[in-house]
Amino acid sequence: MTHLYEDLINVLEKEFFLCTQLVELLQREKDVIVSLDPAALEALLKDKEAITVEIKLCDEARERILDALGFENKTISEVADIAAHGFRERLSSIASKFTAIIHSISELNRFNSVLIEKSLYYIKTSYNFLNTFDVGAHQKISVEA
Repeated sequence: MTHLYEDLINVLEKEFFLCTQLVELLQREKDVIVSLDPAALEALLKDKEAITVEIKLCDEARERILDALGFENKTISEVADIAAHGFRERLSSIASKFTAIIHSISELNRFNSVLIEKSLYYIKTSYNFLNTFDVGAHQKISVEA
């Protein structure tokens, strides 16, 4: 059973590392959104998608390990409270770090959503303004991406 706790901690540490990478991407995303650089935004979205897939794989591995330990549907904090004595402190520390990073991800996502809405408003307003002078766009921009 000890190896399952070690496996759980390894998966959680990998997932936390991926979350820190996601935070870095979300911070870069702010600048890319403001610069209205579609190529840079597309590259960034591909990177975010790749990290998201890796995080999902970690989630699935974590769930399998928790099931094997008999901790189905428990949070990491709950697992830390009832884990074998030698693992409680490490799991508790990881749970605290996850709480902080998830809050950061949530805040950055919310901020970037506001920036995207403002950018779309700016683009639509500019497009409508140019249309009043019969000026056509050289390139179509998809707002569905």
